[in-house]
Amino acid sequence: MNRKIVVILCIAAWAATTGWGAGYSLFEGSARGNVDPSGLIAAGGDPSVIYFNPAAMTGLPGTQVQAGISLVMPFASVETVNPYTGVKTKTEGKDKLWPIPSAYVTHQMNESIWLGFGIYARFGLGAEFPENWPGRYNSYKAIIQAVDLAPTIAWKINEKLSVSAGLTIRYFDIELAQKIDVAGAAGLRNYNDPAPSPYDVDQNLHGDDISFGMDFGIQFKPVETLSLGAAYHSRIRFVCKGDGDWTKPDAVQALLPDTLNDTRWSAKNYNPDEIMLAASWDATDRWTLSASAIYTLWSVYDNLIVDFNEPMLMGRSQITSVKNWNDVWRLNAGASYAINSNWTARTSYTFDESPLNPDFVDYFVPGDDRHLIALGLTWDKDTWTTDFSYFFEIVRDMDVDGRPQNGVFDGRFTDATAHAFAVSLTKRF
Repeated sequence: MNRKIVVILCIAAWAATTGWGAGYSLFEGSARGNVDPSGLIAAGGDPSVIYFNPAAMTGLPGTQVQAGISLVMPFASVETVNPYTGVKTKTEGKDKLWPIPSAYVTHQMNESIWLGFGIYARFGLGAEFPENWPGRYNSYKAIIQAVDLAPTIAWKINEKLSVSAGLTIRYFDIELAQKIDVAGAAGLRNYNDPAPSPYDVDQNLHGDDISFGMDFGIQFKPVETLSLGAAYHSRIRFVCKGDGDWTKPDAVQALLPDTLNDTRWSAKNYNPDEIMLAASWDATDRWTLSASAIYTLWSVYDNLIVDFNEPMLMGRSQITSVKNWNDVWRLNAGASYAINSNWTARTSYTFDESPLNPDFVDYFVPGDDRHLIALGLTWDKDTWTTDFSYFFEIVRDMDVDGRPQNGVFDGRFTDATAHAFAVSLTKRF
């Protein structure tokens, strides 16, 4: 057991990662979880239940170890209209491949108690544009990297009912980069004019924190063919602190040597609560049908306030970005078919509601409601299981009402899609 845990802990060095989901939630807990989250929440089946509903650990005999990775490839464009000239520009986000790794171990202590440990990412974000794109005065880079360490325990009360409780230890890292229109602020041109300017100052804020949360789960099997599951993952409060770096052109440095100088900063942030509900029904010996609803309480993200140790410009020591996000649902329905004793095929559809408030949309998180179609295949033989999955994500186009004072312009989020390939390997001892 000690050797297995050491191997999993080594993955923590690269488990802090970024992805692309509604808001900045991630649901890529495992290859099977990408296509069958409902089944894992309700019925269980592999060690990644630690991510979804740890109460389902009680269905995993002995000791089991799983490692996996999801590779997400997003594509998106933003159309902007210059409020001063009317010129329309379409900018494509930077093409990137975002890895989302995960690892789990479960161990049956006796007939009633199971222990588990997981390393994964429940939140992450990667939104990058060229540094000189029209929306640069709002954002050209927003990166959130998070990694969870999750020790948990499950209790099988009887053959029908199991419960679980666990601790979440989350490392949270955030980087925000944008330009500051010094020429516009000085009255030399229209403020936040998207046109190129040689007097732009580059602002980069990078900070992190470690904090704690709780996870609770329950699994109920009223009859042999039906499983019901529910899980609660608590909100976590962070106070990120870090360095603020400003890179000034020589002309700006000569005129404003005492402003926009590097300093420390801090900001409070909440990762939201998540409530997961699911049912799984063995309709026949081969067919299993499942459905789930995940409710994310994004209303905790009402604004982002950054406090600076020293005033950064014209006496300002604080900047505020209003968010006022909404609580949202993620709905999934899926089916699994046992082809034979070794192979199982899976498919599902997911609707992922966006939490963005249309009145305060910015370029930190471009996008709207999402539709996902997923396919999966499981190979199981002896003590090994390998899961493969793929999903295609379509993001609904979204109109943007401009707020030039915030560097946001009339336009549209458009052509947003994502492909994701995943594989997980499970070993049973």
